[in-house]
Amino acid sequence: MTILRPADLRGLAALLGSQEPRAVVPPCWHWVLLLDPVVPGNLDEDGYVIGSPITPEPGMMRMFAGGRVRTISPLALNSETSRTTKVASITDKEGRRGLLHFVTMRSTWSQGGRECLVDEQDYVFMPTRSAGPSPEGAGYTGSNGFLVTEPLLVTFSALTANPYRIHWDRDFCRRAGHDGLVIHGPLQALLMAQAFADTGADFTGKRFSYRFRAAVTAPTRLTVGIEEDEAKVRRPDGTVTATATLG
Repeated sequence: MTILRPADLRGLAALLGSQEPRAVVPPCWHWVLLLDPVVPGNLDEDGYVIGSPITPEPGMMRMFAGGRVRTISPLALNSETSRTTKVASITDKEGRRGLLHFVTMRSTWSQGGRECLVDEQDYVFMPTRSAGPSPEGAGYTGSNGFLVTEPLLVTFSALTANPYRIHWDRDFCRRAGHDGLVIHGPLQALLMAQAFADTGADFTGKRFSYRFRAAVTAPTRLTVGIEEDEAKVRRPDGTVTATATLG
């Protein structure tokens, strides 16, 4: 059991430009809490944990496909909290590019002997290929854009204990076919959760579901908004990179 402290969220609050929470953990902010320590000796050259169920085999690449967060009751700060994580499902499918391997990880967060939150994250593994560069353009920018810089991505990687090189190593990204550092999926999901919260939405008893639809790299300015009850993240060229629903 670990007590969640408001100070544990200070770094993420600063990164997002938000006030530091005092009573409860905001939607999806639990992603920076109760993290497993990163042991450099346990990482492969790409920054994956050796032997993890979500570490790709040689010749395969991993993508974060999406997930779901079901809030039974908000996580209270200054309360003893536990998290258990396990493999929820493993599925193999034949795709256009060959075998696709799907793994869903489920984390259950509890306080006072009761489950408060169930978080499922979906990963898909596919044969390695060079991704095409992310198109840029001077189109859809909006007035409430979120500026994503390379230092911000490095900071978010540190806050979430994510050593994967695709978020901080330019040369690694270039070899993978990207034109910059790849923006984290959880960061985009956090922004969409915040968009719902800004409307006054109550997450209690509901499932926040999100999917990633296109790559996006930094530096750039993301536009996040609610369109017909669906949250969307857009690149400057208007391409939707992520979507989410709350229900």
